[in-house]
Amino acid sequence: MEIHHVTPHFNPDIGGVEAHVLRLSQFLVSQGHVVVVHTSRRSYRGERLPEAGEVGGIRVRRYTPVVRLGYYTTLFRPQIDRADVVHLHGYGHASNDWTARHVRGRTPAMLSLHHGVAQPPPNAVARMKRGVYDPIIGVKTLRLMESLVAASEPDRRWLVARDLPQDRIHVIPSGLDDAAFEPGDGERARRLLGVERYILYLGRLHREKSVDHLLRAARLVRDSSVAAIIAGPDGGARPGLESLVASLGLPRRVRFLGEVDEPMKRDLLAGCECLVLPSFYEAQGIVILEAWAQGRPVIASRVGGIPFLVHDRQDGFLYPWGDIAALGGRLEWILANPTKAGEMGRAGERRTREGYRWVQLAPLLEQLYERLAPGKKTSND
Repeated sequence: MEIHHVTPHFNPDIGGVEAHVLRLSQFLVSQGHVVVVHTSRRSYRGERLPEAGEVGGIRVRRYTPVVRLGYYTTLFRPQIDRADVVHLHGYGHASNDWTARHVRGRTPAMLSLHHGVAQPPPNAVARMKRGVYDPIIGVKTLRLMESLVAASEPDRRWLVARDLPQDRIHVIPSGLDDAAFEPGDGERARRLLGVERYILYLGRLHREKSVDHLLRAARLVRDSSVAAIIAGPDGGARPGLESLVASLGLPRRVRFLGEVDEPMKRDLLAGCECLVLPSFYEAQGIVILEAWAQGRPVIASRVGGIPFLVHDRQDGFLYPWGDIAALGGRLEWILANPTKAGEMGRAGERRTREGYRWVQLAPLLEQLYERLAPGKKTSND
């Protein structure tokens, strides 16, 4: 079977959607499928990437955007041919809206939402945009899809509330490959950072991730030797975060690492006291699974699909988004109770191994492809 993915960004860009498409595509290639990824030539940092290439057997086609006004409003026009199935990634992206209409009637198509569409917009401007986009463009795009994949129960409910056919809706979360469970070297991370104990944020630095909340909560931690490590590519928020660190008087306690590779990511997770995910928007939060794969507890905001993933006080802590005092209190508990925190992390690791590995989840998507294109070759068998 020839499967074509359309995604706003792809490897070497780093992020949840990018990791999802990469890992899924790697599995599909291993099963004998032909996989083509259509994406933007512009990286997150504005670099111009080659038009064509290959990543581990995955064919990559990149397009120069004809409109580039932001993450969701960047439009490129993928030229799709010979596809048995088209899989769009990300609700609200102009390129996916264009593609859905372009392939209609020619190739069966499905869409993975990825982002937490059920969550209320964070401000009046965002509410206005969604109020216009959803009924005029977004929901109409969804109705063109033969299958819809939500990462969490809230997003499934959002789809049902808009009268999308329930037999087309499937809840399939993102997963991890086996490499994520390879033990990281926490001691190596601590030596590199020059600290004994640290809390970790791992992800893109974007305003929706609310990293500023973590910085404000870090100021409430009484043990001034505990560092806050911020790792991940800049999505436009880093200059403001660095200014906030200075204004809070935390320059010695906060470290920005930028992008890190997979081995370094595992080391950082293995060595941290806990991972903190203070986001406003999260359909699932794959970095939570990555922390659990290294046996570390998490503290996450109670938004989107996170409460359906994190069992509060069992494998991590949940707190109300924006409640800095509550976040600070959870951090203090983790730091004061390392044995119990370790038990939380190990509980999360068991759950991740049992239900959130790509070897378990990817075949579910493969089955959807087979339903959309019956009779096509689906594997090496």
